[in-house]
Amino acid sequence: MATVTIARSDVTSEEVVDALRQGLGPRYHVVPGTGINTNPLTSPGPDQPDTILVATGSNRVFRAEVVIARRSGQTLIEVRPGGLPGMWPGGLKLVNRLWVARKAHQVLRAAPGLR
Repeated sequence: MATVTIARSDVTSEEVVDALRQGLGPRYHVVPGTGINTNPLTSPGPDQPDTILVATGSNRVFRAEVVIARRSGQTLIEVRPGGLPGMWPGGLKLVNRLWVARKAHQVLRAAPGLR
């Protein structure tokens, strides 16, 4: 899990979504208010206001979850890779960590609008 720390506590989910959409481009789907469901073949997890799902194309297997937390004058943005439980232990989660989650983390770390 990778974390981006922003030195202000008023970062909104909309700002994070905008930064991800601008930095990742049209190949990635950025879905605010949804988390990773353990079954990637069904719909995403229930409404979660400070959680954002990032996935490539229509493929729900290659994805990451972005979680926003505000603490003592700062905002922590955690990027968590998705994966399939029971399938090639840790393999898909590793692929997502090296690909989707890594790309999302890089975009958030470099986003000028989040400083």
